[in-house]
Amino acid sequence: MRSDTPLIRNIAIVVFIGAMALAAALLQQREIVFPEVGALCVGLWLMPKAVWNARIRQIPLLLTGAALIGLFVNALVPWGFEAKFVIAFIAVVAMLRLMRCNMYPVVSAAMLPVLIGSDSWVYPAAVLVLSSLLSLGRLWFHQTDRPGYRSDTVFHWLWLTIALVFVLFATWMVKRYLPEPWSTSIRFSLVPPLVVTMIEFASRKSGFRQRPWTIWGLIVAAAIIGTSMELLFHRHMGIPALGTMISTALMLLLFRWFKPFAPALAISLVPLLLPDAVLPYFPVMAAVGSAYFIIIGMICFSERKESLSLSEKKE
Repeated sequence: MRSDTPLIRNIAIVVFIGAMALAAALLQQREIVFPEVGALCVGLWLMPKAVWNARIRQIPLLLTGAALIGLFVNALVPWGFEAKFVIAFIAVVAMLRLMRCNMYPVVSAAMLPVLIGSDSWVYPAAVLVLSSLLSLGRLWFHQTDRPGYRSDTVFHWLWLTIALVFVLFATWMVKRYLPEPWSTSIRFSLVPPLVVTMIEFASRKSGFRQRPWTIWGLIVAAAIIGTSMELLFHRHMGIPALGTMISTALMLLLFRWFKPFAPALAISLVPLLLPDAVLPYFPVMAAVGSAYFIIIGMICFSERKESLSLSEKKE
């Protein structure tokens, strides 16, 4: 059997993600869990065609740099969650533009510490180790040549920042009128893989824009699968690695039927980080959050708007 067949790739992803969950449980360090590992496994190991333009040696540097950005923003910025979330987004986007890279899961690495309120150095250390292992695996699982760098304009990223601010403001307003535990849970409708989803849908050349309902269904399914496996195997039976491996295997099976969407696998790993009071409500939060992030990406960055802006420039 060849070493890079689809079956071997899938087994390697399941084992790798299960090992991450097991290490977090044994060491009792939740910061070891990096949900975006799921998206990175899809893009670096599962897909036979390269989807990001990052070189192998760049991957650990980009992800660890983003993790440090998130850690410093969360520890040093004196303002509230919403301000920290936007600042982390702007800082990591600036880093990606400076490095001329379109590896969007890096954005998630910077925003996660702000979401979960982490100030532990375990997080960037875990990101460094996990991303290094992923890079080594990328040498084993061959892919086609990297795509070229697609430089989005500063105006494009400005609109994305404004869209994120709008979502944060709307969430803050709604939170004021919700009873507990909904008022606490609504923050997790902004999990970083959903922000990455908005970025993907904001790209007018993205094939994901042709199947928004399928993508939304995959995200909701990922949240339901990840939450149910976490509740059953980790919180109830005390064996988190098994539940994580089963949820990962189920998501990979869905990808064979509906085509892969990397952030969806990351969504299935988010429940490993959630407090007990929030966990049962996560599928609803993911369904709502993914809906408005997809809608924003589809409407605010439509082909029609692009055509209008081009015609205005010509005039």
